Amino acid sequence: MIEQENYMPEKFRIGHPAIDVQHEVLFVFYHELMLSLQNADDSYHLSDIFLGLGSYVLNHFKFEEDAMLATHYEQSAAHCEEHHLLKEKVAEFHNRFVSVKNMKEEHAIAQEIAVFLANWLEHHIAEVDKQLAHHLNQWQ
Repeated sequence: MIEQENYMPEKFRIGHPAIDVQHEVLFVFYHELMLSLQNADDSYHLSDIFLGLGSYVLNHFKFEEDAMLATHYEQSAAHCEEHHLLKEKVAEFHNRFVSVKNMKEEHAIAQEIAVFLANWLEHHIAEVDKQLAHHLNQWQ
């Protein structure tokens, strides 16, 4: 049996299996971003991480938003607004990233993304998604 590394700290487990698995993938992207920042010769490429993260976030948000709609979650407007703001911020970072001319600028933007993403994950998962998980678990 192959052991899978776990990049998501336990404090981010919210108690909803499907969402926890999806959050694990987000932490894998974050881990790859950090590896890329630590080692410029690493096999991970910042642009690939960016594209993968952006695409995955859209799918994850759709899953959560569909669950909120199906279960008539009262806090869905505020929750979806946080999703919207993250999508805007990721698009802004991506636009800046694709316009840079050298690796130094790429890494500076990637550093900004890493800090922003760490702060966002800390707040959104530990607080906002935890409330959603409680609601979804009661709905079942």
